[in-house]
Amino acid sequence: MSESKKLYRSHENRIIGGVCTGLGDYFGVDPVLIRLVFVALALVNGMGILAYLILWLIVPEKGAGELAGEDVVHANINDIRQRASSFGRSLRDTNQGGVLIGVVLVAIGGVFLLKTFVPQVSVAIVWPLALILVGGYLLFSRSRE
Repeated sequence: MSESKKLYRSHENRIIGGVCTGLGDYFGVDPVLIRLVFVALALVNGMGILAYLILWLIVPEKGAGELAGEDVVHANINDIRQRASSFGRSLRDTNQGGVLIGVVLVAIGGVFLLKTFVPQVSVAIVWPLALILVGGYLLFSRSRE
């Protein structure tokens, strides 16, 4: 008798919470494609972010054992808290925080400058294109490592 497949968040090839890698393993699809779907949904109506966070909360981590529903959520909340704290410390302890803020400010300034010099350009088009380009670069540069 074959064992039923279960959905887990994965430790391997994880970028944020392991949700996309877990979904990729479950459905037999490359996790990069799952990530692109989440990014597209986030850009279209913001549902990608909400769906990712909900899955991060309710899907157990691989190797976490057999936890009950509420215990899975508590464990995942602790994981989210720990990863956010670690990310905040890494930004504070290195110059990455300044670089990140600098990139955001340059991008915002560039959009306003573009809007001033080329009034026909819609900001509604510039932001999604910029996010797609940066997100695509990050996903594909990360997948080659």
